[in-house]
Amino acid sequence: MQDNPPPQKASLDAALAMLEPLAGLLLSRELRYAQAEDLLKAAFVLASARSFAAQGKLPTVSNISVTTGIRRREVKRLLEAPAATVAQRPSAAVQARLRWATDPTYLDTAGQPRRLPRSGAAGEASFAGLAAAVSKDMHARALLDEMLRVGSVQVDGDHVVLLQREYAPSRSADELMRIAGANVGDHLSAVLMNMLSNPPPLLERAIFVGGLTQASARHATDLARDAWRDVLGGLRQNLQSLSDLDAAAPDNQWRMRLGLYTYFAPEERPPPPVASAPRRAKASGIAKTDNTGHGKAATVKPPGRGPVARKAKGSKE
Repeated sequence: MQDNPPPQKASLDAALAMLEPLAGLLLSRELRYAQAEDLLKAAFVLASARSFAAQGKLPTVSNISVTTGIRRREVKRLLEAPAATVAQRPSAAVQARLRWATDPTYLDTAGQPRRLPRSGAAGEASFAGLAAAVSKDMHARALLDEMLRVGSVQVDGDHVVLLQREYAPSRSADELMRIAGANVGDHLSAVLMNMLSNPPPLLERAIFVGGLTQASARHATDLARDAWRDVLGGLRQNLQSLSDLDAAAPDNQWRMRLGLYTYFAPEERPPPPVASAPRRAKASGIAKTDNTGHGKAATVKPPGRGPVARKAKGSKE
């Protein structure tokens, strides 16, 4: 008869599967355990506070301390720490690129982004009109300068040409970490919401296949990229239409993230090998042989030294 697994084992196993890649990511950025430990405490405190808020309750420091097991003094310190940067709306440059790549006004008969004149008559497609549609607070010249800076457009005489239909982040480590945090954080939030709701309200699906060669796994990744382009092409215009429709709505403070990822690795992943520290020989009065074959006397502690040594009664030094 097999013993029952300890309580919460499945949850702990799943948590380790999620935490190990995160630890690898932090180590790659030269962050150490002490820094991650404080972040984990802060995450527990925030998650507990949000859980109470979702139930319509205003938690106290004591409530959060009892729920998380973190001392009240630590909870208070973490709650008073500066809040992390919240997700921001896309910049005007990102919104302009998305509209240019999806709005039929700015597409040719083949569905490709048109070369836009920098200015044009009312009702005609132009970069100035695109800028006005995206933001009433940014001048067309300022928007053009920003899109030139990030490399998404180029100027060709009196026209502007779109170079990037999709967002291409810079290769700076800080920018890549920001994107990773936003993407993975929202993915885990979707998992949490689905596990706490019945029926699950959000789309969160994956396909798993084993028994592949590495070459086949790489080919499947290319197939997924092609599929994503097809999905994205159909969604972009619909999402832009919804955004335009909600532009004047009083409650247009919601955001959405939709993504796709692939990952492949060997099916068997044994624990990583770690070299054991060599044992030190205990000090004794017996000579031992070194690797040259010559005798080498071991160090011997003289009598009467050390914390347990005592001076004989009546003796003189």
